Amino acid sequence: MEAKRAIAIAVVFLVPVMAVLSLRAQAPKAQARKVQEVKLSFDDKGYVVTPSTVTRGVAVKMEVDLSTVKGCMRTVVISAFDVKKTVKADDTTIEFTPNKTGEIQIICGMNMGKGKFTVVEPK
Repeated sequence: MEAKRAIAIAVVFLVPVMAVLSLRAQAPKAQARKVQEVKLSFDDKGYVVTPSTVTRGVAVKMEVDLSTVKGCMRTVVISAFDVKKTVKADDTTIEFTPNKTGEIQIICGMNMGKGKFTVVEPK
């Protein structure tokens, strides 16, 4: 009987402690789900990323403006992050997570159109 009572008391105290520890373990995962939204367009100087700076380690969702990005420029290559995607009317989003900092080049599939954006360390 004493053993059952000891187990019951242990469970009553351990369950709340385990719940708190579980929530703490999930906190970094919730932060990692943040997404940086940027727009990719094309003008007479090349690709334009707005805003032009993103943070390393935070997922990027790049929405491509098909009214300005045309022809071979629709095959977007960001080799620093192993990205190569041809966007089209029903699929205009490019997603990646930057894992290094600095000035990052964007080119088209034919290496004609170019642009850049900057990746910075988290604050």
